[in-house]
Amino acid sequence: MTTMTVARVRPTTLDDDRINALAETISLRGELLRTDEAIALVGPDGAVVHGQPGNRMGGLTNLVDNRRGIADLPPETDQRRVIPAEKAVAIVAELTEKLRLGPTIADGGAKLDVRVDARVTQGVRFDGKERYAFDAKTDVRTRVFLDGVPLSGPRAGVSATFLEDASPVLLAVTTWDAVEAFDEVEVLEKDEVVENLLATAKGRRKATPVEIVGASLAYWAGPYEGGADVLEPVWFVEVAHAPAKGEEVGPHQLVKVAAGVRSARRVAA
Repeated sequence: MTTMTVARVRPTTLDDDRINALAETISLRGELLRTDEAIALVGPDGAVVHGQPGNRMGGLTNLVDNRRGIADLPPETDQRRVIPAEKAVAIVAELTEKLRLGPTIADGGAKLDVRVDARVTQGVRFDGKERYAFDAKTDVRTRVFLDGVPLSGPRAGVSATFLEDASPVLLAVTTWDAVEAFDEVEVLEKDEVVENLLATAKGRRKATPVEIVGASLAYWAGPYEGGADVLEPVWFVEVAHAPAKGEEVGPHQLVKVAAGVRSARRVAA
């Protein structure tokens, strides 16, 4: 049976200086609020919020600029000149490096690989007669891989949204001071996961026929739930349900299944 590492993460603690510096990137002014589990700068124009270690979203920093809406368009042109994807990537890289944010600062021996994707996303405007495509926003997403396996979940990587200038309207970034090997678990094989899922679906009352579209392995970077703060392997399985009467396509569902069955270290011992 294949084994995989369970990694322990140590979320970073943000102080007043780093919160203020991040707020300054969008010229945000507001009141600084602190609790044992979070720190935030909140104002009428937006907010910066960080989950401290022990918070369900420990290590996650969110920035929101309320002054600009993604759906708002300049009334005189009905168009928007969004910044190029390459420029947005450079801005995010500079910002995270300057403020020591993001997964790349983590140490502890675990092998992290970071890959950046960026693109201009288009919207469609309808004036009652015709539909017009326009550049709506520029999105940057940083995907993190541990030993070649992608991380998924609300505390995974970096995402940012830009409009016309270098100030993000949305930013979410997870920062860990360390990522360390915590355990090693035996992992269910894909065929076994699919077989178990189909058997469960078949055994339900009033069950509709289902098909498995695909399954992929990932590390789940979910909310902290107590104990060690870990990244554990999971299978994400896409399930297609049979269409209802009169429909051509049925609903699709993404099911998360724990991949680790038992500690390989404890078995070996």
